[in-house]
Parts: sequence; C-alpha cells; structure tokens
Amino acid sequence: PENFRLDFAVSREQVNDKGEKMYIQTRMAQYAEELWELLKKDNTFVYMCGLKGMEKGIDDIMVSLAAKDGIDWIEYKRTLKKAEQWNVEVW
Repeated sequence: PENFRLDFAVSREQVNDKGEKMYIQTRMAQYAEELWELLKKDNTFVYMCGLKGMEKGIDDIMVSLAAKDGIDWIEYKRTLKKAEQWNVEVW
C-alpha cells in the first residue's frame, strides 16, 4: 500500500468538494503537488484512461507545477512517455 495508489474519477457517480462532477483532472488537482513530486522519481508510473478531453485539464495542472521547478511540462511528459512512466489511454 505504501508503494501503490489507485484512484478513480467517475463523473457520472462522484462529485468534488464543490458538488461538481468528478473528472480525472479534478481528482488530480486534489493531490497535484504530491503527484508532481512523485513524477520526478524514476520509480513512479502513471496509468490513466478516459475521454480525450481530459488531457488538456491534466496538462493545465502539470504545466504550472513543473514551471515552479523551471521544467517545461510538455517536454518532460515526452521524457516520461518514452520511459513508459506516463501512460494515458484516451478515446
């Protein structure tokens, strides 16, 4: 359990603290800084699936966090994908 985290965002069944639909980017925003710190480690792997539109929301969150460390998120994401640490399946 200390090495694995599974989370869900089911927009038709869950709501956030504001009573809005729970999307993956909404869920990620709840612990975005923690996720960013994990993504800087070589042993972190992220797997997500959902509608194609979710990617922009995720990128919006990660761009600002990466920028705090002087990192270009889009380029860093490419590096993570190449290392098979960032896996997103969208349709």
